[in-house]
Amino acid sequence: MKPVRVAAVLVIAALLSGICASVAANGRDQDLLTQGKVLIFEKKLDQAYGAFQRLIAEFPHSLLLSQAYFLSARCLQLQGKEAEALRSYELFLQKFPSDPVLYTPSMTCVVELAASLMDKGDATYKDRIVAGLKSPNKDVRYFAALRCGRLKDAHFAATAIPALREIVAKSTEPDFTNRARIALLRLEPKALSKEPAGREPAKKESGTTSQTRMLHVEVYQNGIAKPVVELNLPASLAQMAISSFDESTKQEMRKKGFDVDNVWEDLKRLGPTDILTIRDRDKTIRLWIR
Repeated sequence: MKPVRVAAVLVIAALLSGICASVAANGRDQDLLTQGKVLIFEKKLDQAYGAFQRLIAEFPHSLLLSQAYFLSARCLQLQGKEAEALRSYELFLQKFPSDPVLYTPSMTCVVELAASLMDKGDATYKDRIVAGLKSPNKDVRYFAALRCGRLKDAHFAATAIPALREIVAKSTEPDFTNRARIALLRLEPKALSKEPAGREPAKKESGTTSQTRMLHVEVYQNGIAKPVVELNLPASLAQMAISSFDESTKQEMRKKGFDVDNVWEDLKRLGPTDILTIRDRDKTIRLWIR
């Protein structure tokens, strides 16, 4: 038999062998995947992780392999093994960089885990967040910007400002836009206060005109006559900002004497000339709605 024909026969045999192996595996790999998913639902995460790892080890050519890698990482994340989970998601991204379904959630999980580890004091994960902020994938970039904006390290969090501005300017999804505004309110309040208020549709309220009601905020440093911060934003956004405080922030505000649970109700009752004043050590905050 000529060498060319021998080579052709070997290639065909290899293909047939692979197909047969795939057919033989079909069913058993699916059983392991299903078993692992059920175990996740039952919160038996160690056993679920073991099922996915068996699938990876025993069926390296399975069409279900990408799911097994992704769900392995998910098990580790749900167990609070953040550094290990992050590496596991990155292994998935290395092996399946073009996965049409799981690429985006894997990237956002990497960013979330990196941010959590940073907030716990490990700055070596900054590069993952930076990579997310520069991602060509809009969903990943927006997620990275919103998550970065909540980092405890305010200096590094400020690197998200360009992406947050992009969300406010371009996003048509209210959830993204409102969360980006809240992040900018924390990181760059003066810049946000200059944004035109016309983006929010006018609403009629009893006893008011059809124009959007605005919350006005002035922050004074003791001993300085002019406000160090002036902020004007739609009242509905202010309500969202107040309601978005996490419980630890609310507890801190309560310790300082702020009635955070009822502050929005107090604000809504303010007339056009009434001012709510909050004093905190070296600062005085004045709020009113008009």
